[in-house]
Amino acid sequence: MFSESDHHMRTNLIKNNPEFECLVQEILADHKRTTSIFVHELRNPLSLLKGTLQYIEAKHPETKEYKYWSQLKELIEDMEHMMTDASLLNNLSIINKEKTDLYDLIQNVINSFMPHASSQNIDLKLIVEPGCEKYYRNFHCDPNKFKQVFSNLIKNAFEATSSGNFIHIELGLLPQENQKPSSIMMKIKDNGFPIPQDEIETIFTPFVTYKQGGTGVGLAIVKKVIDLHYGTIQVSSDQNLTCFTIVLPI
Repeated sequence: MFSESDHHMRTNLIKNNPEFECLVQEILADHKRTTSIFVHELRNPLSLLKGTLQYIEAKHPETKEYKYWSQLKELIEDMEHMMTDASLLNNLSIINKEKTDLYDLIQNVINSFMPHASSQNIDLKLIVEPGCEKYYRNFHCDPNKFKQVFSNLIKNAFEATSSGNFIHIELGLLPQENQKPSSIMMKIKDNGFPIPQDEIETIFTPFVTYKQGGTGVGLAIVKKVIDLHYGTIQVSSDQNLTCFTIVLPI
């Protein structure tokens, strides 16, 4: 995971040396190819193992009564899910930036959740700091990946909230000393069930999950997309409020 100082260093390097971003993308592309080969090579023996277990079960039905037989099959299914998730994370490595109306993109994602918010009696709304909208209207980013970021964060907020709670998405700016904005700042807030403090440190770590039936990939995807845009994401949570704060350089 990158620290905030790492992000500032990368951002400054790109500003002063635009070709640096091309180099970063080349390194990421090479990493993606290596990971793809690794996942592909793991799938082959795993498929053979799964097929062998199915063959044994067909020839010897009594094996299904063996104490650990079902556990073997579950372990194989878990490995298959992990490889699928690894492929999903790997495919995020390359981003396609373009001029994007990030304001409309966020509003559209929120609108897609409105029917669910209404049915659950949850106050879902967008709050925009005066004067910041123009910085969101023409933002250089990968729009498809940012749809995924906001969808994942809002979906997580719904999982933590119940009837009568709120989910507020706030858009603002992070000013420098001369008051000229250096970054855009987005906050996703809710007053639902808090995140335990001992879980916050690992909340963005791939394959680490504290939810029953979770995969530990949703927030890892969010973190990776933000990293690839040279931004930061932080989370705070207590009994009154949970807040995910995203800062992206302009």
